[in-house]
Amino acid sequence: MTGLVGNVSIPTYSGTNVTWKGEVAAAEDGAGTFGEVELAPKRLTAYLDISKQFLIQDSVSAEEMLKNDIVRALAEKLESTILGNVAGSTTQPAGIFKLITAPTGAAATYAGTVAMEQKLDENNATGNYCYIVSPAVKAALRTAAKDSGSGLFTMENDEVNGIPVLCTNSCAGAVVGNFEDYVIAQWGGIDLTVDPYTQASNGKVRLVINAYFDAKPRRTESFTGFVPASN
Repeated sequence: MTGLVGNVSIPTYSGTNVTWKGEVAAAEDGAGTFGEVELAPKRLTAYLDISKQFLIQDSVSAEEMLKNDIVRALAEKLESTILGNVAGSTTQPAGIFKLITAPTGAAATYAGTVAMEQKLDENNATGNYCYIVSPAVKAALRTAAKDSGSGLFTMENDEVNGIPVLCTNSCAGAVVGNFEDYVIAQWGGIDLTVDPYTQASNGKVRLVINAYFDAKPRRTESFTGFVPASN
């Protein structure tokens, strides 16, 4: 979600309940629970002091290199936060592993992946599932035998049980679910302020970066996963 202004509230509903009753027995209240997922802007920021000499030597390619590096840094920080195991606060989103529940037996094994997929089924999660894993979990899945005789491994051809697997060093463990139920919100664009004064006596220009994001699952039941004990 981009171009946002002010806090954003996404409504949730646990679903209507119905019960069996006799011919003339009174019906029960079947209303589900209404709730909301609130997204509020949280600031990613930094400043860079750049030599004026560096800028004037090749201003076009230098500027492009800096812009690309800033975008990369913001993307990597956002990704590592979202796929992390750190509690959220008023200044940063919570990592997904602080918001989801790991089923008993979840691990980088064939049985462990089946347990996670069973958890999603029990939660009535729907949609196109996808795994996101750390390099260590990916390596474990690729070497975890499905059984003692078939010669098959838990992860083959970048899939686990027919579900695509993506890998990033930003992930704290392994998460599987329907990522259409995960909302990343951005307020405005990437704000870059050029300050030619603060470091002028040192022959430098200060670039101040600000960007505003928040990220949360709109339905935590759509995800499950685990963080290895070593993490």
